[in-house]
Amino acid sequence: MRFFSRLILDARHRRVRRDLGDSYQLHRTVLSAFPQAPAGASARKHFDVLYRVEPLGDAPFLVRLLVQSNTAPDWSGLPAEALGPDLDGRGNPAVRRVDEEYDRIVAGARFIFRLRANATKCLSDRTPGREDRLAGKRVALLREEEQLAWLARKGEQHGFRLLATELNPELAAVQVSAQATERGRRPEGAGGGSMGLCFGAVLFNGRLEVTDAERFRAALRDGIGRGKAFGFGLLSIAAL
Repeated sequence: MRFFSRLILDARHRRVRRDLGDSYQLHRTVLSAFPQAPAGASARKHFDVLYRVEPLGDAPFLVRLLVQSNTAPDWSGLPAEALGPDLDGRGNPAVRRVDEEYDRIVAGARFIFRLRANATKCLSDRTPGREDRLAGKRVALLREEEQLAWLARKGEQHGFRLLATELNPELAAVQVSAQATERGRRPEGAGGGSMGLCFGAVLFNGRLEVTDAERFRAALRDGIGRGKAFGFGLLSIAAL
């Protein structure tokens, strides 16, 4: 089973502000809607949880939280004051099943998509003369052409291709928007210390065509890229 939740949150509430300012706290809030995972298992992976926060352009104090999972969540633990108004008549929170929709996807189907990703590359530690502290580390891709190339490679891996614009077959029909770096602090050990979290963020909006339905459905289920525990990797689609 596959469930999709849509929550409208009021950013004036202190808990919402805390979560929006700390990716680890938002991670905890999202996972609090699910049961206890088996001992030793990652709750995010066990319940296939992916999520994304996005602003509502015409409502400056409201944000939309989208959450996908293999188990029906229970959002009753959220303070009522943290929730905004029901803007579309579907309730707030709104939860629906999407597995049957995913099962109907076939090769050749075309969709509008949105993906908030942590697009990165690994700096080689074998480059002659490289002695800096980033050698062998992953760093965010900052140039748009690199980010689009990253997305095209992920498409080949996950069973889709980016469609081209109508005017230029060499140009992908994808809008790329750099976003503010995602930060947070994760507790480490029993000594009260914490480790800083930092993720480069880019938002892709565009059009794609499914080339391999099985791999594409797996991408919808499992997400794309890194940082999935902290609000990245959820691929959302809508029919053209």
